[in-house]
Amino acid sequence: MPSAVPQPIQFLAANVHAPAAATAAVITFAAGGAGVCHVVRGIVASYSAAPAAGNLKIEDGAGVTVFSVDIPGAGVVEIPLFGKGSPNTELIITLASGGGAVVGKVNVLAHWTDAP
Repeated sequence: MPSAVPQPIQFLAANVHAPAAATAAVITFAAGGAGVCHVVRGIVASYSAAPAAGNLKIEDGAGVTVFSVDIPGAGVVEIPLFGKGSPNTELIITLASGGGAVVGKVNVLAHWTDAP
């Protein structure tokens, strides 16, 4: 009997945002329609130097924060979450602006859509 071989997730430009200094890094997955939910597995974020007010949040629809964590220092942070948004709702992942000359980057390691 053959064993199940995990299938890789395709790298997509939509799963990364690396803007200029002093700019929030935002990844938005648009609402997928009735009966479609966004699934995210793992996020990696970084700041080039200590941010003024580092934070990563996930919104299940604009203004509905479902996850928030402060990131106080420079470097790379891996967040090993595995979560699903609400049906027909955009999912917004935001790494707050680091301020000044600080560059922030955010990457979603895996994203796909699923039924509720």
